[in-house]
Amino acid sequence: MGFFDKLKSIKNVITGGAAEVYIDCEKMSFDEPFRVVIRATTDDAPVKISRVYLKVVGNEEVNVPDVDIEFENNGQVHRKVENVQAEQQTVNLEITVAEEQELAANQTFEWEVEVELPSNAPQVYKGHFCQHIYVAQAGLDCFGNDPDSGWVELSA
Repeated sequence: MGFFDKLKSIKNVITGGAAEVYIDCEKMSFDEPFRVVIRATTDDAPVKISRVYLKVVGNEEVNVPDVDIEFENNGQVHRKVENVQAEQQTVNLEITVAEEQELAANQTFEWEVEVELPSNAPQVYKGHFCQHIYVAQAGLDCFGNDPDSGWVELSA
């Protein structure tokens, strides 16, 4: 490995820039497994990975605007108006899609996985003050900063 190849490897470890990772997902299902496709395109150096993974998370979020808050400070009662927010994770899945391998430079790789949500997984809803959504993130587990897809909202 030449000097510039070593510099590229160091940059990729620090930034997670060894590959670009993408998710394609068919419509989610709560009754049966649904398919998720993970694609990774490597940069100009091979990438040694210990696994390919997919995370699926259900999040319930509540945001109530313009709530009167009353509090005491130095014996005086004060009021202010603010937004009240809360969030709860309802589902947290992590699936190993592929095991250890080396991905060749300048190529695109693809993996498919079927995801089955738990039987008690809440449905997707979006209301005026609250919502429940599912997001997914795929990544390549490797030395340094893992290249990943970022969190992508799944459609139901």
